Amino acid sequence: MIARALKHQLRLWLLLTMLVVLSISAVLSYRHAQHYATQAFDQALLRTVLALSDEVVVDDQQHVRIELPDVAQRLLSYNDGDHLYLRINAPNGHLVAGDTTLPLPKRLPLGNQHVFFNAQRAGESIRGVVFALPTSLAQHAPIILLAMAETTVKRDAMVADMVEEILVPQILVMVLATIVIELGLFFALKPMQDLKQALHERSSRDLSALDTQSTPLELKPLIEAMNGLLARVKASVQQQQQFIADASHQLRTPIAGLQTQAELALRANDPQTQHETLRYLLQSATRLSHLIQRLLSMAKTDTATSQFQTVRLISVIHEVCARWIGAASDKHITLDVAIETDADQVWGEAILLAEMLGNLVDNAIQYTPTGGTITLRLWQASETLCLQVTDSGIGIPVTEQDRIFERFHRIDPNVGNGCGLGLAIVAEILAQHGAQIDLSTGDKHPTQNTQGSQFTVKLTPYVPQPTHPSPAPTHLP
Repeated sequence: MIARALKHQLRLWLLLTMLVVLSISAVLSYRHAQHYATQAFDQALLRTVLALSDEVVVDDQQHVRIELPDVAQRLLSYNDGDHLYLRINAPNGHLVAGDTTLPLPKRLPLGNQHVFFNAQRAGESIRGVVFALPTSLAQHAPIILLAMAETTVKRDAMVADMVEEILVPQILVMVLATIVIELGLFFALKPMQDLKQALHERSSRDLSALDTQSTPLELKPLIEAMNGLLARVKASVQQQQQFIADASHQLRTPIAGLQTQAELALRANDPQTQHETLRYLLQSATRLSHLIQRLLSMAKTDTATSQFQTVRLISVIHEVCARWIGAASDKHITLDVAIETDADQVWGEAILLAEMLGNLVDNAIQYTPTGGTITLRLWQASETLCLQVTDSGIGIPVTEQDRIFERFHRIDPNVGNGCGLGLAIVAEILAQHGAQIDLSTGDKHPTQNTQGSQFTVKLTPYVPQPTHPSPAPTHLP
């Protein structure tokens, strides 16, 4: 679809409206002018015919003649701008005076009545009147027809003058209105131009809110929506900057440790010392690899544009267990699964949900001593699907439970190979799915005096929309 300027659209609609109004006014003005001009000239024509009727004489032998003074004949012959035609017929149809080429209307008037008519004569439009003059006062007295017509030059000129007098002021008003509309559009749309200029002059790093105090009321919702977008972009940029700063800080120490241990290994002459140094070097590399994987997972979660669909949690549980069963077996940890519902469908993204559950299981494996247990349980409580991960690890102190979902926060940096990002990733994924997570006390370790943690994720089950089958066609007999 072709984009059109708002200014051009407003101008087009306003001018089209004015043009339609002017056209309607012109048509109405022409009709009114023609009506009044026709009435005026018709009355003058009728008065002339009536005056002529007074000059008609009928003798005892029913001979008809007309006696006009010289002055009257000169007045009849003079008609400035128009041609005047006269025709007087006796009752027997013979021409008494005038021109036989003057046509008569098809419907002739009765006694003492008149009829106006339009006709063509020698290619000219004429307007005329016919008056029926009775020869006596008798009821069925013979009728003398007096017809007079004139061309329409003066009538047309009068109509044109009247229409011009009406339309010229209207056209001038339209021109003035057009100028006012242009000025109005300029000043009305100037705040939008100022906004565009202000955005063009802004630096790419300037994400401060736009001024809404001096903007028109119609633009305020747009400015407020843009300010909301700028605030979200600013928060996202700040989050990314904080993430980069935290990641740089977290990467600096392992890399420096790797460099130091590598230098010690190069300087060591004793094979046992060298072997010990390489073992520490491998542990540091493992921790660094784990940190990098978590950083990549966090970055993917931050920038994810999720395409939600129906996800079966049982399939997610099986996938996560298959991925982490090896790490659990290495520490002789029992990994149990309890599925207590068949309604396991949720609305979300399978990859992110698997990442979330994988981080919970990984966290449980890292902080559960050898010989412990980890249980994954799925059940439905009322209108909530509960996915629970319970371990018999070292647990989480009450004083630390409010901070465990913060990025890079670790309770004890010397315990486990974690980097403080696993639970932060869990929290962000659940926030994208509108889910909640609760922390409570887990199971006791079978051999050590520890009590683990229990994470319960609460999700909304997916309910398919019912389909309404089309009714079967009815066949009438």
